Amino acid sequence: MQARRLFARPVAAFRELNAETVTAILLAGTIAGVVTLISSVSFAALMFNGKLAPFISTGITVLVATAVVAGSLFSLLSSCRPVVAMPDDDTAPILALMVTLIVASFPLDTPAETLFITAFAALSSAALLTGVVLAILGYFRLGSLVRYLPYSVMGGYFAGAGLLLIQGALRVVTDLPLVSVKDFQALVAVDMLWHWVPAVLAAAFIRWAIIHWFKSIAMPAAIFLLIALFFGVAALLGLSPGELMAEGWLVGPFPETEPSLMNPVLFERFDDINWDLIFTHFSSIGTIIMLTAISLMLTASGLSVIQHNNIDINRELTVAGFANAVSGLSGGLVALPSMTLTELSMTVGAPASRLVGLAVALFCAIVLFFGMSLVAWFPKAVLAGLLIYLGWSLLEKWLIDARAKLPRLEYGVVVVIVLVVATVGFLEGVVVGLLCAIVLFVVNYSRINVVRYALTGTERRSNVERSNAEQKYLRLNGGGTLILKLQGYLFFGTAAALAARIDDRLKDTELPPLSYAALDFAQVTDMDSSAALSFMKLAQEAAKSNFFLLLTGLTPGMQERLLGSWFEKGSTSYLQIMPDLDRGIEWCEERMLKDQSLAVDQKGIMEQLAGYLPAPGDDKILARYMEHRVVVPNDVLAVQDEPSDEMFLLQSCTASVYLDTGSGKKHRIRRAGSGTVFGEVGFYLGTPRTASVIVDEGGDLYVLSQEANARLEEEHPHIAAAMHKFMIRVITRRLQLTTTTLQAVLT
Repeated sequence: MQARRLFARPVAAFRELNAETVTAILLAGTIAGVVTLISSVSFAALMFNGKLAPFISTGITVLVATAVVAGSLFSLLSSCRPVVAMPDDDTAPILALMVTLIVASFPLDTPAETLFITAFAALSSAALLTGVVLAILGYFRLGSLVRYLPYSVMGGYFAGAGLLLIQGALRVVTDLPLVSVKDFQALVAVDMLWHWVPAVLAAAFIRWAIIHWFKSIAMPAAIFLLIALFFGVAALLGLSPGELMAEGWLVGPFPETEPSLMNPVLFERFDDINWDLIFTHFSSIGTIIMLTAISLMLTASGLSVIQHNNIDINRELTVAGFANAVSGLSGGLVALPSMTLTELSMTVGAPASRLVGLAVALFCAIVLFFGMSLVAWFPKAVLAGLLIYLGWSLLEKWLIDARAKLPRLEYGVVVVIVLVVATVGFLEGVVVGLLCAIVLFVVNYSRINVVRYALTGTERRSNVERSNAEQKYLRLNGGGTLILKLQGYLFFGTAAALAARIDDRLKDTELPPLSYAALDFAQVTDMDSSAALSFMKLAQEAAKSNFFLLLTGLTPGMQERLLGSWFEKGSTSYLQIMPDLDRGIEWCEERMLKDQSLAVDQKGIMEQLAGYLPAPGDDKILARYMEHRVVVPNDVLAVQDEPSDEMFLLQSCTASVYLDTGSGKKHRIRRAGSGTVFGEVGFYLGTPRTASVIVDEGGDLYVLSQEANARLEEEHPHIAAAMHKFMIRVITRRLQLTTTTLQAVLT
């Protein structure tokens, strides 16, 4: 089904053609084609040098064929219109590094053709495997995974690739391996300065032209001017083109080769390939795959902006996967859409048509079959200048400009990666960058406060309604209870910070001695084993310092990890595990009140109401309007969302209020005994029940219905008014407790 969507309507681009659009397409195709051709020649010179220099013509043929085959597939299948694809410049230095390592792994007397076959196969294998991985990511819609790579690591990778591009450019014009200090010292020799200084000047001129000239023609015009200048200066010095080629100043000479779009080395020369060496450098292919996915994501995001189109990254991954798999099987290299060339095509007025990319591919195909002899006369200094410009652009964007965009530590990761790439190697830079990013993540995440709020027992009370004497005692002595509402993911860093916070509370002599520490995990997503170990040590500290540690709101998985790994089954003498924070705070309050002789108000609801009624005997009148009931434990008095046509006045029983949040769990939001009221909110507002009420301990209660309340207001308005005043005091007292807790949470 997905493949059918990819191939749907590719021929629609041929409709609505006219002279104006055809002219714009041909102009854009020619300009972008020239840049693609020159870039392909530059990349070939980058990869096929040293012992592989005799095969540079084949390398150029392969890269140009890649631009034709992969470019055509991207143009036909991508959702971007227009789109110009070419051999990927971001991975070119990594491919060149891989080729260099493979060649260096062979014995010194290995024939050049043997080296070339294995190197060529490694390049095609990289394209094939990259295509397979990208297609899998796109098919299973895993494109978002690429976005999890830290920006600093991404910047370090691309800056390192830019450094390798510059190093490769110098290798092209000097023929030095540039792998040792001695090689770099040789660059300052006078005869070497004549080779690489012109390349640096050419790069500077290309950069200046792109900044100051018309963007659509700046690069090809600058390159043609540099070529003309090169041959002009050579003529003034009395050097003919033939002499320049003989002395190695030009890309050629080339041996006779048969141009072809298909070079299936993986099939035709399978037995001649040293697969062991390719597998040895498989880490390089893995790096190429990763960089290709990142580069595609960045390019797709950029094209989405300039084309004002919401691009599906998963579709582009699938298209890129298919195109690179075909490229690899046909003997091509990794290719991706080029944002620079696509924007260049749009600048010269190219329409939103698939034909733009096809025109670029057609131009490259014409040069491949009919104009390859001209490529041999390209000056190496100009090609190296283009490579230096591309490398410097990456360094400028990801190393220099990133300084103002990234925090200091994240920018440090970019610098470390570049230094490791420069002194050790790219793959080592990849590993070091990931390690630095992991360490930086741990450090930064450890700084995140996992405590959503911290309260004392004075500020956060349980939802149990208590007598005035009990409330006063808890208010005066609640400072010894520490309540921490936790959030996020707990690992060794955040758990250690949490333990340090409790330790600071133990040492604070200005506060009452710590008696209870309640940690609520209701909003904790999970914890690792090291965090579980930290809580075991915290429990040991509780026993040592004589305070109780309460863990509330644990999920079954977290509780099993704690009990199974570190704690004994059940509770230790100084550890309690409670289902939720409210019950945990209630447990602390009950222990605090256990040994206190407080004057507890034992009045039932009717006795309390009698004190508010205007005349003696009014309570008996009021009782006649109420229904007396005897309830037992687990009786349901009210159900959430049902009509609120009754109000419950508890005389000698206890009950709890539960709120169903829709998550499958019921949260207890209040517990009260005799002398309290339930269902008053919905009763007075006429709204459905906001919660359910279930009896805890059996006893007597009174029920006032809406119909009975209406009769009471009509027949005894003074009694009804007194009862309503009593209800206002009940509701106000609850609101006051809620406001006190809310103020403590928000401050």
